[in-house]
Amino acid sequence: MLSAGLATSLLAVTYSTAVDAKIRFSYGGFLRLEGAYHIGDENPYNQGGNYFNDVTVRRTPYLPPTYTPLVSGVVTPSWTSLSLGPVYGDDLRRGDMIPSTENDFSYTILRGEVEGQLRFNRKWRIVTRLRGIYDPTIYDEFDAASVEVLNNYDQEGIQSGPWADPALYQTEPNYFEYSVTDGKGGFENGNPLEIAGRDYMIDLPAAILEYNNRDFNFRIGNQQIAWGQSIFFRVFDVPNGLDLRRHSILDRAMEEFSDKRVPMLSARVTYQLTNNILLDSYVGKFQPTVFGNPNTPYNIIPTQFTVQDRYKAGGYDDEIVGGFRIKGDYGQWGFQLGYANRYGTEGVFRWTETGVEQPLYNGIGPNVLGSADLVNQLPILGDLLENNLSLGAATMLSYNIKSPVGTGLCPVDEYDPETYDASRCRMYESTAEALAHAPFHPGTGGVYSAEEWFRYAAEARLDGILGLNAAVNEFPGAQDVYASPSETFEESVAQLSTFFVASGGSLRGHIAREYFREDNFMAGVSYVIESDIDFFNQLILNLEAQYTPERTYTNPSLSSNYIRQDEIMVSLVADKWHRFFDSFPGTYIVMQALHRNRADLVGRHLSGMGSKTFDELEPGDTRTTRPITHGSTYVVLGFLQPWPNKLYELEFASLIDTEGGAFVQTGLRWNPGHGVTVEGFYNHISDDLWGNRYDNLMSTIDFAEEFTLRVSYQF
Repeated sequence: MLSAGLATSLLAVTYSTAVDAKIRFSYGGFLRLEGAYHIGDENPYNQGGNYFNDVTVRRTPYLPPTYTPLVSGVVTPSWTSLSLGPVYGDDLRRGDMIPSTENDFSYTILRGEVEGQLRFNRKWRIVTRLRGIYDPTIYDEFDAASVEVLNNYDQEGIQSGPWADPALYQTEPNYFEYSVTDGKGGFENGNPLEIAGRDYMIDLPAAILEYNNRDFNFRIGNQQIAWGQSIFFRVFDVPNGLDLRRHSILDRAMEEFSDKRVPMLSARVTYQLTNNILLDSYVGKFQPTVFGNPNTPYNIIPTQFTVQDRYKAGGYDDEIVGGFRIKGDYGQWGFQLGYANRYGTEGVFRWTETGVEQPLYNGIGPNVLGSADLVNQLPILGDLLENNLSLGAATMLSYNIKSPVGTGLCPVDEYDPETYDASRCRMYESTAEALAHAPFHPGTGGVYSAEEWFRYAAEARLDGILGLNAAVNEFPGAQDVYASPSETFEESVAQLSTFFVASGGSLRGHIAREYFREDNFMAGVSYVIESDIDFFNQLILNLEAQYTPERTYTNPSLSSNYIRQDEIMVSLVADKWHRFFDSFPGTYIVMQALHRNRADLVGRHLSGMGSKTFDELEPGDTRTTRPITHGSTYVVLGFLQPWPNKLYELEFASLIDTEGGAFVQTGLRWNPGHGVTVEGFYNHISDDLWGNRYDNLMSTIDFAEEFTLRVSYQF
């Protein structure tokens, strides 16, 4: 498909030399250098910026409640009944295994775009836009090959597993590839008209055949469909997902999402029904939002977890989406009605099996567990301790003594949660095989401590206790190796510490990304004020609303039992051009407000908000989150002030989260002429103005404070 688009561009160049006056070719484009100087902290969601790299923590394991075959007369009714700390407890500093990074720049690219238009006549034309991006990667990068393993135990580096591309996890950061599993052991690019590698990307944001006949317009090809006019908000702007690989949402706010919408293969029809009414519709191939890859500057998914994106394997790449809207104007009034049947572009996440057969830490060598003599020699826990076996080795030994299902003390033929006894039965040949059917496996670069677990659950707006229990309850493979539900925070810490010690270092989690179809019903009304007061005259008010029944959200426990609730979002936008000074052109002013009743601005369910910190949690707490029930509200203020002759343009945009966070962008653009533009803008982010930082959006991106400079040449 990409080669076809390139061929179209070459065809256009060929026609540019033709003498046939009916066929005309025009082109334009730009070259741009972009760089962002990093002012904030390192990205904490990456390995090199992890909060705990320089923190020493104490890990105290306990005897699991179901770990009983080798213990005579010992009953362990809960996770905190019998501490193994005197024998197996340890002090660990994450940074002893994982190197930290320190960056002065978070974004440096060379970018070029060329757009060609081949017009055959008044009705037919071809529009093609070719984009190329190169990143010289002048960063202090995390390299997965550089990690150190605890106790010299070879965990084979950071394993991606069979359902995630090793190019994203086991090497240096990959900045541009959007790689998804095909479900058969292979990986494919999720965007069809794109070629990408670690440090480059070439794509066709537009490759369109257009037919225009007076009031009727038809476009087919790869295209972006812009229905929204708001800054930061997307009430009507539902057709496309967003591409967050390059500069996340931190580019010029006044550009809205014009450069971020993921193009999709689609057909679009617009028809000017009357002078006042426009009909607009589309149908296309579903394309999801693209997040930053692991260990890249703007990644927001903690890299202790591997993401198995099911876009291809789940068949979503063959799904068709579509929608329509009616837009009308009657004097000072305007209206919009819209409907879209689509898949949620951000997707939802849940725990999933790792597919990685990695054993626990065996401190006495690889052949011990295969020795029947040793099994006979070590019938009780005391003998295990006397022989200085690691906790991982003791667990594996105990597991091997259990009866396989259908034999001995385990007469059941298969797993049944009502009758299965994990203290006596096992479903697999080894703990490695069992953990391949659980959402965690031993491996470098995962979660190393309970403190780290609860901190990153809060950062991701997940519940640390409920999340642990979902990982146990929904995966028999986890229960098979002695994991069991934890009723309280204290028990959760005990269980987490036990398995982190038994792993020999850390446990890596695996989550699946899935997509669900939804119906978006949209309505909007606008009004242009006519007033004798100059400031209010020609002020445009625009009220937009969206209703989505049974929208699917990620559960804060990462359970496969997703949350499904009706959502309403409402936005009010007021904007106008107003001339404050006779010697200056008019100032563009925009004021916005948005309210959502179920989720935050980026779609995270409000039941995952308000986490307590590790030090704030009490032993008897049964959850870590404090759900928000009053919805989320955001306010935007912005303006654009051109200088005379537009030599300079001053910009300001701010996004206020009423739960206590703020994003403020101040920029200046210089247009010296001859196609050259120089622009700089500073992004300031605060997440602790008031309230709990885990209630507001800004704590997710507060590391990204930076100054960006862009130098462009347009031709």
